[in-house]
Amino acid sequence: MSSNNIIVREYLASLKEDNELDYLFPILLNLMGFRIIQTAKESKGQSQYGKDIIAIGNDNKGVKHKWYFELKGFSDRDITQANYSKPDGIRESIIEAKDTVFKDSTITGFNELPTKIVVVHNGVLKTNIRDTFEGLISREFKEGEFERWDIYHLTDIFSEHLFNEYLLSDDASNRLLKKTLAFLDSPDNEYKEFKELVDIQFDKIINIKSRAFAKLFATLNLLNSLIFHYSKENNYLVPAKECSKYLILKTWHWILINNLQSKHPIIAEFNKLLKGQLHIYDKYFQKTFSIAKIENGLFYESGAFYEKIGYPLRCFEYLDDVIYCCRLRDTVIKSKKPVLLKNRQKDLIIELIENNSGFVRPIFDNHSIPIIQLLLFFSDNKSLRKKDVEFLGNFFQDIISNLKIEKIRHNRLPELHNRIDAIIEFMAIGEKPEEYCDTSSILLAVLLEVTVIFNAEFLFKEILSFIDDKLSLQIVSIDNTKYKVEQLLFEKHLHNEYYVDCIERVQDGLKLLKSEANFKEFKKSIMEKKESAKPYVTDELGLACIRYLAHSYFRNEILPEEWRSLINEK
Repeated sequence: MSSNNIIVREYLASLKEDNELDYLFPILLNLMGFRIIQTAKESKGQSQYGKDIIAIGNDNKGVKHKWYFELKGFSDRDITQANYSKPDGIRESIIEAKDTVFKDSTITGFNELPTKIVVVHNGVLKTNIRDTFEGLISREFKEGEFERWDIYHLTDIFSEHLFNEYLLSDDASNRLLKKTLAFLDSPDNEYKEFKELVDIQFDKIINIKSRAFAKLFATLNLLNSLIFHYSKENNYLVPAKECSKYLILKTWHWILINNLQSKHPIIAEFNKLLKGQLHIYDKYFQKTFSIAKIENGLFYESGAFYEKIGYPLRCFEYLDDVIYCCRLRDTVIKSKKPVLLKNRQKDLIIELIENNSGFVRPIFDNHSIPIIQLLLFFSDNKSLRKKDVEFLGNFFQDIISNLKIEKIRHNRLPELHNRIDAIIEFMAIGEKPEEYCDTSSILLAVLLEVTVIFNAEFLFKEILSFIDDKLSLQIVSIDNTKYKVEQLLFEKHLHNEYYVDCIERVQDGLKLLKSEANFKEFKKSIMEKKESAKPYVTDELGLACIRYLAHSYFRNEILPEEWRSLINEK
């Protein structure tokens, strides 16, 4: 057996029936030329009568059949004496599949097709039950009416129809997949091999009518599943979470640059990727959130000196992920009570933040991104509560207070270029290293504008009380007449593409904002810059969640028209 087949077999052998084998097997059937009629997910919670998946396809003689696939995985992956006779076991599933006829009169000729029943299990038939099993099959079925696909057969067909033909068909993909899995849980992993592996899959696409294109999304789904599986094996889900982010953003960027966003089949396939990503996030937060939300739950007691930096860094990264997961869930699962769900999500976030002081101690200037993500998430008019407004008010007041304390005690503001080494050196020696830059700030400029949203003149003056006249307060934006902004947001960290609007001077261009300290005039100057948010194709398709993910992933500042839309003109 080749090393490729060993990877395939190990992966398939570990799949559970629910959400894993159920999810992956229909992808394989599609690639084998079957027409799927019904899947296990569609009949979840109902009696399936030995028919997890129903499909139409040809057998190895070219004869068209209707196929009933019964999937057995995890604890039932091997056929044994224990699971053969138990309720909903192997024997019962086979008999029910034979005795209960499935009809669909909307498909021409379907009801007249011969039937083939297949037990699919990612294990083996144990010797001590083989004679009993063979006796059942020979008694109940004529030749050609029943098949059993075990781990060895599954390995062969997965390798033939997915891995060897496409995903691992070139040496580069083969090498990168193995390196990705080998180093998946390495410390400080930036997942370069995985990113290159994903990129290669798109490089194979010559045109959308090619055979490679037809298998692209199946390959991407499988890559997502593989990384998820091995992350769970390592009991470390961060790689799955981070790799899925890149896969989603790279895929959507590719869709945009090829102008495929209006193709409904493409969007349907992309939504399957999002569902796979939601499984990853669900598992990640199942393992972490119950601990994170307790008092100082995100503080690492053994981190010693580093926790002065590590704690707030961890908090803001976690905040980005929590808010994205909430948005992703709202996108993938259309709730019948969206306001109730949103308020429940907000209550959990409030509990998380109020129990962890790291959320109100920004140390990087681009911590403005998760801070604004939080503001926008909570400020949806459809679910806005008095409780939310009070929480946000306290949240921003605490941030401003902590910034003031750091400035007074250590003459330090958040580092502009997000250089962690410079921050560590500053913390260690108590002196500002040469490369530490806090003479300009996007975060403080954004916070000044946020005080206008809350009409909080006292917070406005509080910020001005501890910043120097020389501090450059910057709001960054981008010219959408010059750049294809939406595509860029999904591509990379933007630097040269942004332009800076310095807000520390009033309209005459002479007097410093601090010297002026006129809240009404400052609000007026912002209102004059206020403009309607740009229409994004991504948002119009109901996928705004991934645009916000792109801002966080590539560390691109959220554009000012989004929070300025919250400013009341009165």
